[in-house]
Amino acid sequence: MELKNIFKLTALSTALAATLGLAGCGGDININAGSDTVTPTTPTTPTTPTQTEQQKSYSGFATKSTTMTAVDGKEVWVLKGTLAPSTAASTITTGGQDGDKIVLGNDVVWQLDGAVIAGGDNANAVELSILPGTKILGGSDSYLVVSRGSKIMADGTATAPIVFTSVETALGQEGKAGQWGGLVLLGNAPVNTCPDLTNCSASFEVGNHSYGGNDTEDNSGSIKYVRVEFGGFKINDTQEMNGISFAGVGAGTEIDHVQVHMNNDDGFEFWGGNVSVTNIVLTENFDDSLDWTNGWQGSAQHVYIRQADNASNRGIEADSNSDASAVPMSKPVLANFTIQVANGTNSGGDDAEGILFRKGTGVNTYNILVKGDVDSGECLEVNDDNTVNNANTAELTMQNSLIDCVEPFKNAKADAAEGRTLALDVEAWYKGQADNLVAAADLTDYMPNSSSVALTAGKADLANLDARLVNANYIGAFDGTNDWTEGWTTAIHDDATPTPTALPVLTSCPVGTTASAATAGLYKDASVTLICTLEGNVLSNTTLLAGQNVMYKIDGGAVVVGGDNTTPATLAIQAGTKLFATSNSFIAVSRGSKIMAQGSATHPIEMTSEEDVIAGASGERGQWGGLVILGNGLTNTCPDHNACSASFEVGDFPYGGNNNADNSGQISYVVIKYAGFKVNDTQEMNGISFAAVGSGTQVDHIQIHANGDDGVEFWGGAVNLKYVYLTENFDDSLDWTNGWTGKAQFVYITHEDGNANRGIEGDSHKGATDTPVSAPKLANFTILPGTDIANASGDKGEGILLRVATAGELYNVLVQGRKGTTAETESGECLELDGSYAGLVDNVNSKTLTMSHSIIDCNEPFKYSSDNAATADAVNVETWFMGQEGNSTAAVTITDGMPAATDTTLLGKGKDLSTDDSFFESTNFIGAFDGQNDWRQGWAYFPQ
Repeated sequence: MELKNIFKLTALSTALAATLGLAGCGGDININAGSDTVTPTTPTTPTTPTQTEQQKSYSGFATKSTTMTAVDGKEVWVLKGTLAPSTAASTITTGGQDGDKIVLGNDVVWQLDGAVIAGGDNANAVELSILPGTKILGGSDSYLVVSRGSKIMADGTATAPIVFTSVETALGQEGKAGQWGGLVLLGNAPVNTCPDLTNCSASFEVGNHSYGGNDTEDNSGSIKYVRVEFGGFKINDTQEMNGISFAGVGAGTEIDHVQVHMNNDDGFEFWGGNVSVTNIVLTENFDDSLDWTNGWQGSAQHVYIRQADNASNRGIEADSNSDASAVPMSKPVLANFTIQVANGTNSGGDDAEGILFRKGTGVNTYNILVKGDVDSGECLEVNDDNTVNNANTAELTMQNSLIDCVEPFKNAKADAAEGRTLALDVEAWYKGQADNLVAAADLTDYMPNSSSVALTAGKADLANLDARLVNANYIGAFDGTNDWTEGWTTAIHDDATPTPTALPVLTSCPVGTTASAATAGLYKDASVTLICTLEGNVLSNTTLLAGQNVMYKIDGGAVVVGGDNTTPATLAIQAGTKLFATSNSFIAVSRGSKIMAQGSATHPIEMTSEEDVIAGASGERGQWGGLVILGNGLTNTCPDHNACSASFEVGDFPYGGNNNADNSGQISYVVIKYAGFKVNDTQEMNGISFAAVGSGTQVDHIQIHANGDDGVEFWGGAVNLKYVYLTENFDDSLDWTNGWTGKAQFVYITHEDGNANRGIEGDSHKGATDTPVSAPKLANFTILPGTDIANASGDKGEGILLRVATAGELYNVLVQGRKGTTAETESGECLELDGSYAGLVDNVNSKTLTMSHSIIDCNEPFKYSSDNAATADAVNVETWFMGQEGNSTAAVTITDGMPAATDTTLLGKGKDLSTDDSFFESTNFIGAFDGQNDWRQGWAYFPQ
């Protein structure tokens, strides 16, 4: 699992980042520092170095990296300068070179060093082939150019796309726009900046590379199933790199199934040429998603554009030439676009807008869907005299399209200062053409719902209109059934829509919820005007949009996401969303489905009770259910993991399977309060129940407050957690059983006196043959148990209880109990082993249950208990604890869990697990905090 914004680099990757001039924190990555073994030679025993297969294949045109020796478990090889033909014998195995053919194999990771240029300008041509599944990294000044006369053959597959990305992402750091350059294709096709196309050498805006000519059918190769991420470095205000730049590229070039994500300038830009593109995804690009100029006459069909709030400009920006006589005039054919226009203004001051036609462009468009948001700019604009003339003479047309925007149109106006004399009523022009609509798009995310007019209102005979198009008689990029983006794209599937810095005001509820106006004075937050209710079985992907005036009501009992390993669905929850639930309600995510609750430090997601949000009422334990995640991981209650359907204790939902890497989605920056209703003495709800949830699920920055049963509980599975705050929960704060083998780091547990039991209760199994055995790996816990007085269930405040045959590893744990002299003023036992089941004693003896670099600071530090005569007094807990490395019973001083920056008892005394396990961040302290950084700030709820 990779948490890009959370996990720090190992010492090695930090050093690599310094070497490469990079900054920031990194992620859960696989970067190794290898070294070639060199056998020394002597005068009498000379040794011939043995070349690896990669050295044999690639040494003729690339060099092995000396700074990054392995990424994703593969060697890194560096491309630099011009790639030229070779007269040497073929070196192609997986990859290599044979004459003018260079093959980049997927057995290594490739790094671009500066401008890498394939071939000379119409001389020394090469064919640069890239195998499916290959990763290419770009640094801050790097980009790839395919010269006129050369070709790129980058043919990935849906299951093994080719990925161009930044060096930073390989180092585990966050991918951001502008971290490298992009791809540049230079062709011999016409461009209207050349008066003489037979002698044309237009100059590309970065690097002065030449392009253009008179060959409309020129072939620059093939790009299929390719992703280009985090590119677009900026040289100055006029010289910026696009994700892919098509400069004079001809119709012989094949471009399909390509995504450009988070580029710092345009996604695709065309300077003239005749290249056609299909099945294109352009997401979160800073300037224009698709931009053309200087005579592009190709086609584009099935294009999905999604802009980023406060970070994008136009979906389409279309030009030809300021000189109306320049030929060829831009006049592409477009069909089946879906453009989701963002809110706000990007950092360059540009409004998020839909389509702008200007500078004399022509175009024929069909089946275009433009969906604006509450704070989007205009969705369709025509500008300048030459473009108006084209609109009035059928050089610029739009048919069978749908505009769904708050600000749908912007007119062309006469402006003497700007040299414009003509006006155009864009709405009248649009509505005056065949079968255009201004209506609700009726989408779920980008997919039209079955009731959407987009599914039936498209142009039906596209292939007859233009041979480059295929028939698709629906409006937009999608037919409502087939999602051609699956399997090869990034940042689309199971992702909540990016949230703006300031939450918007919503005017309607999202699809899948029911809207009602908020009753005046009913809620504590007077700004809430809209209540969106979610209930029943959620069988299609649903996104809960954040808004400063909206709350979501969970009602009607169990809200179940998806069917059990059938009808998978994703419940996406935007950062800043607030949900409340009625007394019998909770959310259950079925096996095979996902929850994508992606909060942020500035906009956490809150799930709470109805009483907590109603004026005059107050939140208390057990007022609603909580969150139940059901996975396909291993649980030792199933003898046959291949046919496992264990039954969850509330609602009988099935869980379990044979996939401990199962992915149930993401829960980040989420606060859950006042959950945990009780059905009976054995059926109670936890804040979050992880039932056989796999390690593919991301859980970080979560808080469970005042739950009526456990804070978090695990029934098997291997899900991992990081940054967990468990406050005032009634029973056990963290409870595991039935074979949990996950990991957790940075966990802070506090109790309310007289209303809690244990900080940790750890179990595994009762049957001797039950597998897997619970064996979590925990680090950096701070546990402050409550006083030794019974809660309403008769349980007293205690620290850690390990029992029922559990194994596990505990490191850097601090348990500090209350220090009074009576049960009302001091905690119960802080560390107890219960050997009622002999398996626990076996785990102690075999050292599969261990605890090191930890401190127990309590009046009653240790207890051993057993109802089994065979194991009575089998473990002296104090001897076991004190006999392991780094453990003590020292007194410590902390303030709300935080040691002083000058502390010498906790700080500097912990074990660093990161050197052996990349999940764990590097630490040298005991407890959840380092004395300087409070990871709860900004998002957590602090009990009064």
